[in-house]
Amino acid sequence: MRLFVLIFFTVVFVSCRKSLRHERWISNQSSDTVLVYNPDFEDTVFVISPSLKAMIYSYEVLDKKQESESCGWMGDTLIIVNAKDSVCEKSPSLEDSWTYTVSGEKERTQVCTFTIWDDSF
Repeated sequence: MRLFVLIFFTVVFVSCRKSLRHERWISNQSSDTVLVYNPDFEDTVFVISPSLKAMIYSYEVLDKKQESESCGWMGDTLIIVNAKDSVCEKSPSLEDSWTYTVSGEKERTQVCTFTIWDDSF
């Protein structure tokens, strides 16, 4: 009987648990290859060709009821340059620089996208 009660409560707990997977993507819609440097992780450099995107960061929030997380970059800095060494003038730390979608019910995924255009440099 104790085993049955333990199994019942485990199933109820797991079925009620929600999680939010949070992903941050850089989408390169410019006509030049871009390089994304993340000084928070010293050896991390993403090279993104035109019309492609790359996930630069992800984490999971367990047992939260919030609908979404902030998309603005909260690390020290995120450096984005193109192949001509021009620095992106659009700030990844500003929430308005990102777009996002949330999908799923229990296992939700929030995808934040920072889109780079030719006039971002």
